[in-house]
Amino acid sequence: MRAVPGKSSAVLLLVLLLSFVALAALPGGAGHVRVGPLSLVWWYGGVIAPVLAVAVAVLSRGARG
Repeated sequence: MRAVPGKSSAVLLLVLLLSFVALAALPGGAGHVRVGPLSLVWWYGGVIAPVLAVAVAVLSRGARG
């Protein structure tokens, strides 16, 4: 039986999405701490998660051939 090649990348992308929700729901507004002029939630949702998602997609595509 062969493994499904795209399953691990799909799970990793889902983890990126769910971690955004978890960061926004941290108690005491910890996700809304400001880093520079923007909140940590903005940095994650606007910069970090999209960059990681592209990296995951490119690396998983390269691994498939």
